Amino acid sequence: NPEFAGMQVETEASTTTNQLETVQQILQKALEYNPSEAANIQEMLGVVHNVSRNYEAAIAAFRAALAARPHDYQLWNKLGATLANGHKSEEALPAYHEALKIKPRYARAWLNMAISHSNLNHYDEAARCYLQTISLNRDAGHCWSYLRIALSCAEKWDLLPLAAGQDLKAFAEHFDFVNYDE
Repeated sequence: NPEFAGMQVETEASTTTNQLETVQQILQKALEYNPSEAANIQEMLGVVHNVSRNYEAAIAAFRAALAARPHDYQLWNKLGATLANGHKSEEALPAYHEALKIKPRYARAWLNMAISHSNLNHYDEAARCYLQTISLNRDAGHCWSYLRIALSCAEKWDLLPLAAGQDLKAFAEHFDFVNYDE
C-alpha cells in the first residue's frame, strides 16, 4: 500500500502463532506510522484478533473502526460475529440490527442474527431470520438445515415437511419475513 511505503518492518515469523503476532505488530506499527488510516487498520486488527480468538481485543478494534465508519454495514456485522464468537450472542444482536438498518438485504447479517438467536434458544426468531436469509439468497441451501434444527428445537414438528420441501412461500403464513421471490 503506497500509504505505508516508507514504513520499516522487521519480521521473523516461524509458527502460525508467531505469524499472527507479527501481523499484529506490523498493524500496530502501521497505526503509529499513518494514523489517518486508523479505521482500516483497526478493522484489520479486529480480524487478526478474531482469528487468534482474542475476542476482547477484536471487539475493541472493531468498535474503534466503527467510531470512524459508523455507516459500514460489514463492520457492524464483523462486530456482531466477534461478539457471538466470544459467547456474547445477546450483545451481538444490536450490532446485526445496525448492519441491517444500513443494508436491509444483507443476507450474511440475517444469517448471523439467526445463529445468535439459536444460541440464545430464541428458536422462533431464529427460524424467521433463517427464512429471511433464504429469501435473500436462494443458494444458501445450508440454511434449510439450520431452519430444520430451529424448528425441531421449537417443537414445530408440523413445519418440518415445509422445510424438507424447501417451500419458502408456505412459511409466510407462519413467520413474518419478506419473501423477495414474490
